[in-house]
Amino acid sequence: MECGNNEALLAKLRGLCAKYGAERPRKRCRDYMITPLSKTTLLPEELNWLYEFELNLRPEDRMEAAAMHEGGASRAIMDSVKESEDAFRVTGEVGEPLVLYGKYKADGLPGRLIWCMATTHLPPYEREFARVSRKILQDWVKEYGLLWNAVAEFNEPAKRWLRWCGAEFGEPLEMGGEKFIRFFIRRKDNV
Repeated sequence: MECGNNEALLAKLRGLCAKYGAERPRKRCRDYMITPLSKTTLLPEELNWLYEFELNLRPEDRMEAAAMHEGGASRAIMDSVKESEDAFRVTGEVGEPLVLYGKYKADGLPGRLIWCMATTHLPPYEREFARVSRKILQDWVKEYGLLWNAVAEFNEPAKRWLRWCGAEFGEPLEMGGEKFIRFFIRRKDNV
């Protein structure tokens, strides 16, 4: 996987490596890698990865994406990446797409809206990814004070992960004919 010649992207990678203890411009987590996506224009290799990601999306995440976005999962993936101030892809040891996640600042709202989607390839990597992702969310909540979004009521794997990451669940709402539950991860004042 090539990073390209984008100096800003390489600087971002080096910053992630320093923050999470990696030795190279990529975060090595046991047998998968977390890599930021390009900010301006997606590279052909990144577009291919996103296509493969969408083909292998977990059924719960596909249904959730279809309820939240009129264009279905493909549109949800591209919009999420495009609108994010930071988006990351997690790739398995043989190049299989595992997870896509990110954050963005919603106009007029506090904190950051966070999102995460996974593929059917994730199960062998779940435990390690859960540990690393919780650390990432802890860092984000320290920086922004509040992380939030909504999760489909039927998406048990996502709700279980969010609960483990410290999410509080709020009032329900409906999108695309499905029931969703708002969630919040708040900074602890004593941190």
